[in-house]
Amino acid sequence: MPRSSILLAISIAALLGAAGAARADVVYEWTDAHGQVHYTDQWVPGAKVVRTDAAHRPATEASAAQGIQKESNAASQGIQQQQEADAVHQDEDKARAARCAQDKAEYDKLIQSRRIYTTDKNGQRTYLSDADADAARLQARQAMDADCGAGG
Repeated sequence: MPRSSILLAISIAALLGAAGAARADVVYEWTDAHGQVHYTDQWVPGAKVVRTDAAHRPATEASAAQGIQKESNAASQGIQQQQEADAVHQDEDKARAARCAQDKAEYDKLIQSRRIYTTDKNGQRTYLSDADADAARLQARQAMDADCGAGG
């Protein structure tokens, strides 16, 4: 047996032994431009699989794609939930702004009125005392502060 063949056989045996010890999943064989045969656990263009260890096979492209799809779906769901939460906050802000405008109008009306009255179901007016009018103005101010913020 020529010396180069012996060295090649020893190299192959050593590589396969090392690959087994390292628990390599796949061993590839490839030939360089000078006709030299090489073995590796990394794929290179033109390489052929010469050994696989099915018990320790890495995740396939399909399972990797499934993992990416799951992450993408989770991210999309998170984005959708955030958008829904933002929409709820916008609706709450619109409702609060409408209440604020109404509260301001009511407060301004009470402040500008010299006399405050209520109307019964027959359309008769009942005027509030000064203390009751002040209490109504204070209550209107508190409602305005609650919906518009302090200092409305």
